[in-house]
Amino acid sequence: MDSAEREQAVTEGAQAGQVLRRMIALGEQGRAPLRQSAASLQAAQEVSLERAAGVALGRAAERAHRLPVYVESVQYDTISVSELAELLPERALLGVIEGGRDLLGVMALCPSFLAALIEMQALGRVTARAPAPRRPTRTDAAISADFINGLLAELGREFAARADAPPFGHYRYATYLDDPRPLALMLEDTQMTRLSIRFRMGSGGQRDGHILLAVPAPQRPGGATRMLAASPEPVPPAPLPESTLPAPTLADAVLQAPVPVVGVLCRRTLTLRALQALAPGSLIPLPAHALDEARIETATGQLLATGRLGEAEGFHAIRLRTGAARSAGTPPAPGAEPPLADLAEPDPFRPESVSAAPPRQAAH
Repeated sequence: MDSAEREQAVTEGAQAGQVLRRMIALGEQGRAPLRQSAASLQAAQEVSLERAAGVALGRAAERAHRLPVYVESVQYDTISVSELAELLPERALLGVIEGGRDLLGVMALCPSFLAALIEMQALGRVTARAPAPRRPTRTDAAISADFINGLLAELGREFAARADAPPFGHYRYATYLDDPRPLALMLEDTQMTRLSIRFRMGSGGQRDGHILLAVPAPQRPGGATRMLAASPEPVPPAPLPESTLPAPTLADAVLQAPVPVVGVLCRRTLTLRALQALAPGSLIPLPAHALDEARIETATGQLLATGRLGEAEGFHAIRLRTGAARSAGTPPAPGAEPPLADLAEPDPFRPESVSAAPPRQAAH
């Protein structure tokens, strides 16, 4: 090959290299809009997620307790059941929620938000004072149950268009826990969809709040866990009608609290000797009218009603007398000593042949 042919080959190679570089540059220019579009789509999804969660939380808080909230951040991801206990707010009210096919989830309400619900019912506003640390009670759960159901319904409507969201609207409040340790036994050992919302509440945003919601992630048909919509696609719930009924008050929730009562057949006083002589098989005589004078009392001895002891449907029962529930006074507490002034009166436990000695007259 002479020098002319070599120069021609070099020239052709240089031209081919320039063409290749131009093609690569054009390819990079074509992929740049795609990368920008993907980044814009991801940013739009994040904004849409925060907006959807904020709208759902705001509607639920306003309709249940007229509480203004301002969402600051939203986290939406997949976690395991073992990780859930580490992410729960400290001393939170754990509302156990139940969906279809025996699916269980949990919604954790932080103590600050729980105190805000109570303040809105009792005072009509949220104070800036931090709540005292305490464990949530059954009354707290009764106050927050309507809010939990309302938030689930709103989330179901707002997240209905997301392909990676579980059917939040299918879940409802079932019970509550004040200790997170039983959660590992109650929840199925599978991937959980976590929705964590941090916000400020009150008219001036004077208090921070945190709500964490965790439900089982949707399953693939083959069994592997994946962030997919449930099949069939859940129908979003209809918008909640504007209720004309007054909002539930703190008094309504307190009236649902359990109050233990005690049924008392009769009371009698025993001497220490008689008490020590009691043994299995011993008989304690009761007055003749004991069955007709059964009492219903509180645990502290306050009389609620009187009635007759009998039987109904195979169980012991007390038929209350009309008007007996409104007692004029509070009797002595259970086990109180009778007054000494009744020593001269007939005693149903004393034999008739023995009469009480008349009171002694003071010597002059």
